[in-house]
Amino acid sequence: MSRWSIPQGPAGVCYSHRMRRVAFLLIVTTLGCATATSPTAPCNPGLPLVNPTLWMQSGAEFRASAMQVYAVARQALDAALLEPSSLPPAIILDLDETALDNSRFAARSIERGKAFSFGDDWSAWVGESASAAIPGAEEFLAYAASRGVTTFYITNRTADMEPSTRLNLTNLGFPLATTEDTLLTRGEREEWNTTDKTTRRDFVASRYRVLLLFGDDLNDFTSASGKSVAERAAIIDGAAESWGTRWFIVPNAIYGSWQSAVTGGIGTPCEQIEKTIDSLQR
Repeated sequence: MSRWSIPQGPAGVCYSHRMRRVAFLLIVTTLGCATATSPTAPCNPGLPLVNPTLWMQSGAEFRASAMQVYAVARQALDAALLEPSSLPPAIILDLDETALDNSRFAARSIERGKAFSFGDDWSAWVGESASAAIPGAEEFLAYAASRGVTTFYITNRTADMEPSTRLNLTNLGFPLATTEDTLLTRGEREEWNTTDKTTRRDFVASRYRVLLLFGDDLNDFTSASGKSVAERAAIIDGAAESWGTRWFIVPNAIYGSWQSAVTGGIGTPCEQIEKTIDSLQR
């Protein structure tokens, strides 16, 4: 049996971590098992990453959806530039899974049997400066630069990661201003020592006319930390006029605050998987 296979019990049934209901068997192959017979065997937290990582790396549909985001954004940028303003124009992008593709790190997490997390393994990955570009991002950013638009990258990568991140962006040909810092990392300033990006967005908006925002998470557009699933849906609906005109979201099914809205971010990775499954509508 390879390290990628899922051990199975009688009739091909894979027993789950702390299985509590028969319905769990319908989707338990997502979890994996350590043994073929023990119903209390620990799960494999890396396995839920398999399908979204495969989709991101191999799915023509992911490539099309990302390219679509940036194609529509180009049209929106042209329209926004027609609006008069005394401030210079700018756009704000999140980095990870918005402009940078970290699916290879997710694949490593699968191989190690780990959930996608931002610990030591993530720091090592960022240090490699090896993230690829999300489809459509490089071309769009080049176009924005040709129109005289400054790109600001607001990322929750930490300040110590800035040199390797800057190298990664340079290697990909992403525009970086030479006259000011346009890569705004978490903790770079005391007031930026938070995952909430509001203060950094406000910093840019105080000096520039921000035309467009790009992200893969609701928090890349507005503060949604601690909000429930229903509250997050209400935020989306309340900003309906912004989606596709000012706000552009790149699909990311690998990780995001949509998970903690369900699990509360509490418990082991396997316990969080259980909470996620329990929350599914049937």
